[in-house]
Amino acid sequence: MPELPEVESLRRYLVREGVVGSVFERVDVEEKPSPDKGTGAIAGTELLPGRRVMSLERRGKQIAVVLDEGVLGLHMGMTGRIDVLAPDEPIPRFTRVEFHLKNRDSHFRMVLADPRRWGMVRRFESLESIFSGLGPDALDPNLTAEQFAEAVSRRTSPIKPLLLDQSLIAGIGNIYADEALHRVKISPSRRANRISRKHLIALSGAIRESLEHALEFIQSHPDEQGRPYIVDALDDRMRLVRRPGSFCPRCEIPLRTLKFGGRTTYFCRNCQR
Repeated sequence: MPELPEVESLRRYLVREGVVGSVFERVDVEEKPSPDKGTGAIAGTELLPGRRVMSLERRGKQIAVVLDEGVLGLHMGMTGRIDVLAPDEPIPRFTRVEFHLKNRDSHFRMVLADPRRWGMVRRFESLESIFSGLGPDALDPNLTAEQFAEAVSRRTSPIKPLLLDQSLIAGIGNIYADEALHRVKISPSRRANRISRKHLIALSGAIRESLEHALEFIQSHPDEQGRPYIVDALDDRMRLVRRPGSFCPRCEIPLRTLKFGGRTTYFCRNCQR
């Protein structure tokens, strides 16, 4: 699933491609999928023609296309991606929405392709409404390590699911939570209120390091069309290799797995306590 680094890379890509300042001309939406094909929502696209894009904002995994009237929310779900197409480029398989836009120089298309149809395209009235329920962004420069430690230390839940709670901190997903916990040698099952303040402050730094490293990696490794891509968790943005039989890069012993809320966690039973 795309997490903060992937989504921020996507936002920057859309800015580079000239989406800011462009005007929606037409929006083509796929025929409504049958109920067994996912739960992603597409709503409000009929109001887009004639609207100008003023800016592209992000909090956590949510992109907000700020319009001259209203805001368009974009969420990738598990498998969604957004591409700006070349003039003669056919729409990709599994395209759910095709946006036709124009700017000063040209007309262009932007598509949401989403095999599992869990992505979301929805119009909101304001940034406040689109980001409602989200905590501060994990890379927000105003979020200090002390504030993070204070918020987390009050909780009795295991630390791993707390990091995935988007109402607490927005943008940390499964793979980067594992990365950060491994960096500071904290077990994913350790209860948050039993982790020292010193270690929570270190964890805050590790979260930033993991996300910033991944963002830099993605930015410097685009695909052949210059587009960012969905994380596969098996490249050099990750220290932990997330597959059965992989080893701890420190201890060189096999990693263990746990399940939290149906999500697989990789960790080292030796160095993470």
